[in-house]
Amino acid sequence: MRVEKNTVIYVGCPAFNKTGGTELAHQLVKTLLENGKNAYILYYDTNKIGDNSLINPAFTKYVSEYVTLNQVDDKEENILVVPEIRIELLSNFNKLQKAIWWMSVDNYLKNNGFMNAVKFYGFLRAAKLLLTNKIALFERNLNNQTLHLYQSEYARLFLESKGVTNVARLSDYLNDTYLNTSEVSIKERKDNVLYNPKKGIVFTQKLIKAAPQFNWIPIQNMTTDEVRELLLTSKVYVDFGNHPGKDRFPREAAISGCCIITDKKGSAKNSVDICIPESYKFEDVSSNIELVTLKIKDCLDFFEKNIQSFDSYRESILSEKKVFENDVKTLFG
Repeated sequence: MRVEKNTVIYVGCPAFNKTGGTELAHQLVKTLLENGKNAYILYYDTNKIGDNSLINPAFTKYVSEYVTLNQVDDKEENILVVPEIRIELLSNFNKLQKAIWWMSVDNYLKNNGFMNAVKFYGFLRAAKLLLTNKIALFERNLNNQTLHLYQSEYARLFLESKGVTNVARLSDYLNDTYLNTSEVSIKERKDNVLYNPKKGIVFTQKLIKAAPQFNWIPIQNMTTDEVRELLLTSKVYVDFGNHPGKDRFPREAAISGCCIITDKKGSAKNSVDICIPESYKFEDVSSNIELVTLKIKDCLDFFEKNIQSFDSYRESILSEKKVFENDVKTLFG
């Protein structure tokens, strides 16, 4: 990117929405500001918020100001970074420099053309989305005029498969709450098996049915501190979701001292994004249910032995903030 003294960097984000991706957008703005750049979080979909503040209270530690789409100064020296799910926002501007940040490949795919939507949603729901103009009929082509920023190895490989060569890494890091490892202990943990009910629930329910003797606990309706406390006192986290990017939940669980068991979808398929031993990754097919439950049991019964298998994963997680800061400096000066 060409960054001049008077460059303004806008980072697109849905208003008030709290996810790993939206937190990352705010973390980028905070890092840019700390490096002396003129940067703003740019909120879109503001009409969905009503009279509430557009900044989610969880993100006020990152930013105190924001702009909306009608406040963007469309000048050649300015930069606009948008998430892959809202590429169309770039067409509102003619002069400024543009970048697409690939945080979730799957979220892009399922909203990119009718046939892709069918693969993710099924025919009936895809047809409904098409009729309500939520998705386009045809798949969009990606080009090399726009800079593509990849958050994960999964995204880099996807862009490579599409012939996109104008790429650069812009990674991420966990909330500082998780990076403080002074409270992490492998002693006195409960035999809890944690899961995210919003991810891979169909296969997870099969596991729960096959092994009801385990203390299964869904991670839901909790604050960041409550999730952290649960992770600090549990032994196993399973994640059979689609892993659309370098997911936060597996890293949050691992850095908090849990054993991690995943499928082999999305970013979990490679050894970079979720760099845990292959023996803790399984295809989510019925024939593997017994193998998965046996692995869970082994992690519960021999926790202190198994947790050592995740030492290198935890080390890489602890280094991510520095890597992210270096990525920002490389890209924006």
